[in-house]
Amino acid sequence: MPVRSWLSFKTHPLEALAARWLRAGRGIEVVSERELAVVRGLGAGVDQLLVNGVGKQAWLPRQSVPRLRVHFDSPRELDALLPLALEHDWRVGIRLQAPDECDLREPRFHGQFGFSYSDAVEAMHALRAAGIDLQSVHFHLGQRRQDPGAYGRAVDRVADACDEAGVAPLYADCGGALPGPDDAALPGALTDLSAAMRRACDRLPSLREIWIENGRFVTEAAAALAITVVDVKDTDDCRYLICDGGRTNQALAADVRPHPLLLLPHRSGPERLTTVCGPTCMTDDRLGRWMMPDAIEPGDVIVWLDAGAYHLPWETRFSHGLCAVVWFDEDERPVVARAREAIPAAREPQWAVQ
Repeated sequence: MPVRSWLSFKTHPLEALAARWLRAGRGIEVVSERELAVVRGLGAGVDQLLVNGVGKQAWLPRQSVPRLRVHFDSPRELDALLPLALEHDWRVGIRLQAPDECDLREPRFHGQFGFSYSDAVEAMHALRAAGIDLQSVHFHLGQRRQDPGAYGRAVDRVADACDEAGVAPLYADCGGALPGPDDAALPGALTDLSAAMRRACDRLPSLREIWIENGRFVTEAAAALAITVVDVKDTDDCRYLICDGGRTNQALAADVRPHPLLLLPHRSGPERLTTVCGPTCMTDDRLGRWMMPDAIEPGDVIVWLDAGAYHLPWETRFSHGLCAVVWFDEDERPVVARAREAIPAAREPQWAVQ
């Protein structure tokens, strides 16, 4: 069974990456109007686009094209977009909420994504009755570390819904959720996904392809955040390195797990507990605490590795604006893909004096 990998553009929305992915003949999954507009602007064909996400009725009518692939996420979204799907002859799918899908921090809540089982069956009946080209079924396990068998349980729920609705899908989309390439949980997750793909072939004999749409697994190890130490504070509890970039501006996912560091220049010698801080007035603006050489000083560069998943789309302008982005192509040639954001020049206040 062929497996197609859609690039999850939201995970690392860098135009140079998307352009290279498209030139290789691969497809891109988007979840927002801006993402879809950017990818279309890069020349993506309709067969290279997959539209996912929530609340698409608020923006997709402005970006719709004939034969677009769209996965519906809710009954209200389906009702709102059904006329457009008919008019533009969309190829559509239904996202079901997977049994193991839940809130990362509060697992007792299932989360806001996808149709419930009963709503999915009803939606499939409605799409068939309307004559819509229903081609795919979709699930996504979410951010949390998965228990063994999670992919298989999701496949069974999707297959049960298709059986009940009398639908024979051409494509089963297993979503993303694979850990990063250096995560110890990756081998088990790949084994689980492989078994679920075989299960999908058995349960859904109509399938032509199986889809996956990973971001973290593809891009996490492919990027790094380089920040410069601008100040050092030695206190009784810890040593603090104040840097020109940090969690608040460039790395909002920094608290998910510790990331490895490189020091430029290399520093050695006695170590002490050190907090690497960003430049903003937020106590949680820190990339982490490590035992680090006492010799680090202002002007040194700290390279925070595995910064390729979600850090670029979640960055903010707080205090210092957006940072420069450098793209290295397959021949390791660097190009400035985005210049550092300029700060507007100060202006004299135009106050009226009465």
